[in-house]
Amino acid sequence: MRPLLLLVLTAVLSAQDAFLVKPYLQLGDAPKLAAKERLDLLWHAEDRDAAWSVEVKGPRGWVAQAAPAYRRLDAPPLPAHRIYRATLRNLTPGVKVPYRVKLEGKVVFEAEAQARRPGAHRMVVFGDAADGSAAQQALAKAVAGAHPDAVFIVGDLVYGRGRASEYRTHFFPVYNAEGFPLMRSVPFLGVPGNHDVPFKGLGDAAAYFAYWSMPLDGPALEPGGPNAAPMVAGVHDAVVAAAGPAFPRMASYSFDYGNVHWTVLDSNVYADWTSPALKAWLEADLKAAQGATWRIVALHHPLFQSSRSHMDDQWMRPISPLLEQYGVDLVLAGHVHNYQRTAPLRFRPTKVGPRSRPVEGAFTVDEAFDGKTATRARGVIHIVTGAGGAELYDPWQTEVRASWQPWTRTFISDRHSFTVLDVAGRALKVRQLDPEGRELDRITLTK
Repeated sequence: MRPLLLLVLTAVLSAQDAFLVKPYLQLGDAPKLAAKERLDLLWHAEDRDAAWSVEVKGPRGWVAQAAPAYRRLDAPPLPAHRIYRATLRNLTPGVKVPYRVKLEGKVVFEAEAQARRPGAHRMVVFGDAADGSAAQQALAKAVAGAHPDAVFIVGDLVYGRGRASEYRTHFFPVYNAEGFPLMRSVPFLGVPGNHDVPFKGLGDAAAYFAYWSMPLDGPALEPGGPNAAPMVAGVHDAVVAAAGPAFPRMASYSFDYGNVHWTVLDSNVYADWTSPALKAWLEADLKAAQGATWRIVALHHPLFQSSRSHMDDQWMRPISPLLEQYGVDLVLAGHVHNYQRTAPLRFRPTKVGPRSRPVEGAFTVDEAFDGKTATRARGVIHIVTGAGGAELYDPWQTEVRASWQPWTRTFISDRHSFTVLDVAGRALKVRQLDPEGRELDRITLTK
């Protein structure tokens, strides 16, 4: 073998061996827009001391960032490993910037990062995704082809128990793949679903809290306290330690992107949003966001949907009056593995029973809105976008309109799909695309 070729191959193999999970971008604890933006860069490596460094390319060359920190996760079946985190600072909003990661002074990874855009932008949203299926792979490739500025996953981030070992096999190899890399180029955001919480007997479950880096501006919850993800001492200690301040607070948070305010809610059954503490946080967050042009709530369990699957999972409905009071435009959910869109609606609860029982109430539906010629909604539009890769629910209902609730306007459960939000000033375009890029649904909202 020629010496030069051997040198190149050795360098490539060295770079591949440097990472257990290659670098990926997160919003980090930066909920507000800034003149100079920042992003968190995370990667996973073996549990051994190593000299890592990160640089960002500026106008005058490469600029060293603060030394990365790490937390250790020792939760079988994976061997103990380190989760490194560095912050890319002084980024110009919306501008792509090269960055690179060095190990022992040698470059082992290079990519481009894009911080939040200050104005018009594209957010891709889907849920119920990483199960290792061919459908997940095809949809991820289509999402990359849509060229999003950021990606939001509305829960059930990885199947089937949100484990670190499942992230290693089903999540990172797909969304940070060499052929269509996403996570190394744009930030991913998400919210835990019912498959992402601590499970009894599984020490590496709830890896969301260790592997993601989101704003920490949510309700001030305490481990083991009310409304917090239920950790079990002696079982989940490793994940809780690796998560640090993110557990359990990172389950709910809010952030701004352009002229959109996002309120992200942990909708799992242990979180009671009618409790004084959570309700007060939600109201304060929405009230403080009145200067935003658009207000979006993202969570896992939908308030309103027509699928026969999970029909009685309605425990988030009681927050409807609060969302309407503060002018929420869209509620984005997963949990139900298909796509659904309601008419703009308002809901007044009249009977709230135990969890997993129907929540009864009175509906007011904006029948005039069509998203084409009538684009100003009087009420909240609820979207289920849970067709992100996992097995689809109730495909027969697509063609049986009689099975839909009267306020459902679109129901597509016979193919996987994802939601594209294009925001430009006082116009918000919502499109639903399948993995082949075919448009399944489209509406425009204006203000």
